[in-house]
Parts: sequence; structure tokens; C-alpha cells
Amino acid sequence: MLYRKLGRSGVKVSAISFGSMRFPSEEACHQIIHRGLDLGMNYIDTSTGYVGGKSQAWAGRAVRGRRSEIYFSGKSNWAQAPTADAVRKTIEKSLEATGLDYFDFYQLWGLQSAEVVERAVAKGGTVEGIEKARAEGLIKYGLGFTFHGPPEAFQAAVDSGALLCATVSYNIINRKEEPLIAYAGGRGVGVIIMNPLAGGVLGLAGEKSLDFLRDGYRGPWYGALRFLLANRNISTSIIGFTAAEEVDQAVQALQGAETLDEPYRQQLIRKMEAVKFIQGDFCTGCGYCKECPNGFDPQKFMQVMRDFAIYGVDERDLAHWIRSKYPHQDPVEQLKRCTECGECQEKCPQHLEIVEQIQKAKAALSID
Repeated sequence: MLYRKLGRSGVKVSAISFGSMRFPSEEACHQIIHRGLDLGMNYIDTSTGYVGGKSQAWAGRAVRGRRSEIYFSGKSNWAQAPTADAVRKTIEKSLEATGLDYFDFYQLWGLQSAEVVERAVAKGGTVEGIEKARAEGLIKYGLGFTFHGPPEAFQAAVDSGALLCATVSYNIINRKEEPLIAYAGGRGVGVIIMNPLAGGVLGLAGEKSLDFLRDGYRGPWYGALRFLLANRNISTSIIGFTAAEEVDQAVQALQGAETLDEPYRQQLIRKMEAVKFIQGDFCTGCGYCKECPNGFDPQKFMQVMRDFAIYGVDERDLAHWIRSKYPHQDPVEQLKRCTECGECQEKCPQHLEIVEQIQKAKAALSID
């Protein structure tokens, strides 16, 4: 296993680690975590909201007998716990759910502006509550943040000096946050990558234009992970594993990873920029179909099916693909809402066969 410093925390984390958004069951969660621990993985990112609110508790139970082998990170939404007292209650509730005595790290989620960062670090704010919890042993190392906002919010969080690490969405397809990753790395803030495989796209894609990321029998996930490993500003990449065998696959990308350099990374970027995905009549996300009388969201579903076609995912992987795109929802429950009335199809300006696509998905998920 390859380990890297997580900023100025004094901790070294495995270069590939656990996300917890996509566990299909508690049994699978335990198998995944134990296999990863056996291979030397030592960091997990958890949240109260993943897998219908069950993921964090599953992960907590999975590590109970091996607590000393893993850095366990929790998080909360700033908007839901914007004060010291509120975040303290959230931490206690999460620890109770996991059955753990402490978190190693804790992440602030929802820092959408520099003003929010200022409020978080102000007297009586979230940071004060987390620092108090750290002083009392409920958090061992300190605080980080999960980023989904504008660059100025990211820079304000880094510059505050209160945060040890930043969790950022970044992969070889979507590289817009690269300057921010360099900004954090240059200031001693550890960088944790989420969505390293573009939400599962690079785990399942069969598109031939991505062959430059493959290596023999290994899929595009292999080159996508090595692209991240070549960036020395990145401490670890969290992967939303769905099965223990995926852990074994991911670890293969670590072979010789310490020799990967900037010229290698730039070469992959040039090849990615040259990729031309298949063209066709696909969902444009216009939203005309969204008002479903039964509460189904045809737009979200059709964008899932659009990407299924664009990235050349094997038909046999359709059920896996759909589940990976509904990490916070049960896709079976969602699709059951659709009565196939055709109202959405009539509204579609692209004249897409929405009902036919829904029927295809229902068959893949064994929905009667």
C-alpha cells in the first residue's frame, strides 16, 4: 500500500481509500471494509445521509473490531448545524449511530461562499464547537471540509487556517478544480478526492475512445486512478466500492505508482481532451418532462440512460449502472412510481422514447 501525508495533520493515509455512498447492503459494506483493511487501506469518508442514512452505522459496525487500523471521518451540513451547540449535538448523534467513541476527522459540508466560511470560524460557530469536541476527545485530529462551491469559498476555507484537509470532486473527465487542488497543496492542506471515477463512469465505461486508460484486462478505472496518483498534491482518493472484488482491482493501480510523474499526467490529459464521445439524440436536461403526476423524475432517469449510452457501458451492467446513479435513493422504488402513461414523452422536445427506456430499466432491475 502507498501512503501519503494528509496535509499538516501528522497522519499518513492510504492513497486509495473508502467512500461510503454506494454500499449496496450492510453485508457488502463489511466485506468491502475488511478486504480494504487487509490490503492496508486506512481512511473512510462517511456521512449521515448516505444510503438512506444507513451507511455511517454500517461502517461503524464494520470497523469495531479493527478500530485502530482506520481513520474514520464523519461530516455534517453547515446549514443544518451552523453553531457550536448544534454541531456538538450532530457529532454526538453520529457517534451514537456508529457505535464509536470518537471520529478521527470531521468534515464541514456546505461551505457555499466566503461569507459562510467566515461564519463557520466566528465565535460561537461550527469550528468552535468542533474544536471543543476535539478537546474532549470526540474528534482526534481535527477538521476538514467537503467542497461543492465557488473558488472563493474554497480559498477562504484554506486561508482560514482552521481546516486540515479538503475533499474535492475531481477526475480525469472533470478537472475544473485542479487549480484549487494545487492551492490547497501549496498551503499544507491535505486533499481528498471524491468522484475519482466520475460517479462510476470510469469503472464501467466500455467506450473505445477511453482505451488509453486501460491496461490489458483492466478497465478505464486503472488509468483514471493512476492519473490521480501522479498528482503529488492529492493525499488520497475515496472510492465508492460496491463489492470486495472492486477493492482488489483498485489496489492494482498502485503498482509502481510512486514513479508516476507530471509528464505522465499531462500525457493523459492530452489524450482525454482528444476524446470524442458518440453522438446521437440524447436527453439535454431541458426539464420539460419533470412534472410527473406520480412523482417520478424522468429528466434524472433519462440523463442516467444518456450517459449509459455515451460511455458505452455493457448492457449486462445496466442494473449496476442505474443503482450507482441513485446513491441517495432506491431506483426500484423510483421506477415503480412510473405508470408508463407517456405524459413525459409527449412533452419531450427531443422526441425521445422515454417509456421504452423506462421499460428497459425495469426489466434490468426485475421490476414487474
